[in-house]
Amino acid sequence: MIRIKSIFLKLFITYIVILIVSHFVFAVASYLLFQNNLTDMHLNSESFNQMKYLFISSSIISITITGLFTYYITKRITAPLREMNRVALLIARGQFNQRVNIGTRDELGELGETFNYMAQELGSLDQMRKDFVANVSHDLRSPLTSIHGFARAFLDDTIPNDRKHHYFTIMKEQTERMIKLVNDLLDMAQIESGQLEIRPVLFNLSELVRQVMARMETEFVNKKLNVELISEEVQDIHVYADPDRIDQVIVNLIQNAVQISSNGSSVEVILKKGQQAVVSIRDYGTGISQEDIQSIWERFYKTDRPRTKKVGTGIGLSIVKHLLVLHQTDIQVESEVGIGTTFTFTLPIAKNKS
Repeated sequence: MIRIKSIFLKLFITYIVILIVSHFVFAVASYLLFQNNLTDMHLNSESFNQMKYLFISSSIISITITGLFTYYITKRITAPLREMNRVALLIARGQFNQRVNIGTRDELGELGETFNYMAQELGSLDQMRKDFVANVSHDLRSPLTSIHGFARAFLDDTIPNDRKHHYFTIMKEQTERMIKLVNDLLDMAQIESGQLEIRPVLFNLSELVRQVMARMETEFVNKKLNVELISEEVQDIHVYADPDRIDQVIVNLIQNAVQISSNGSSVEVILKKGQQAVVSIRDYGTGISQEDIQSIWERFYKTDRPRTKKVGTGIGLSIVKHLLVLHQTDIQVESEVGIGTTFTFTLPIAKNKS
């Protein structure tokens, strides 16, 4: 059995078959009607045969002309599909700047617009992937270069004894930086595969925030930032959540605030207790424009590429969003360019501390 793969040939053959069948049915019906009414119509056999030949000739001419017209119409109808097929092959080869040119406003035109939107999104994703690879390469190469240089210096015994502790501290910080990057990449892979799970328990949120700020004190000192914990609650706030993942959320948000804050600026971590525990991280950095706010949760996205290209991979906020979604809560952001940004999320209060 022959299988026709071209939709153009399928449509064309379908039209021709319909045309032939319609003419055949018309011819048979006419023959039967004329045959039964020759006497009434005062037609003899010779006149009827002549009439039959004329009808056959006119049918052949009709099928030929209609076939040519059908060929033209079918080619016009399937042209957008052939164009989309051509562009799809180019996009598959990595040419994401290709677009489908369709001038119709029908279903094929809508399909072409959807196709172009898909190509645009693929191009944006590919560009973000390239930027991501470049950022990850930079974030891995910089600490590795530092650690390698310090290790050689220790082996060559060129570092004075009174400075060894200082350089060991730098190597430790660079190692922690690489570990966080690798953990973020692993978390993103788990999120995309749907394998990331949370294990909620009752824990002291206030104490967790204090521990995070204590661990990150070196980063605050290096950038001369004034980081303050603000809470009007007399007692610590206990919540029901996954402490490890909430630790990760707070660390990412504070690091984001540190990165976009200028030297000598301030960062505030605010804790409030109502029907739920409210955590806010406020910075007084560059701020985020309104058109960028909806996109900051996307993978690899950066709001200010020229100034943030040297730090971060663009996946920290995406991980934050996914972790909070797993906790069945959301995160809001308020920002104004040149003023600062505030990220706020909530967690359920623990009803029984024991």
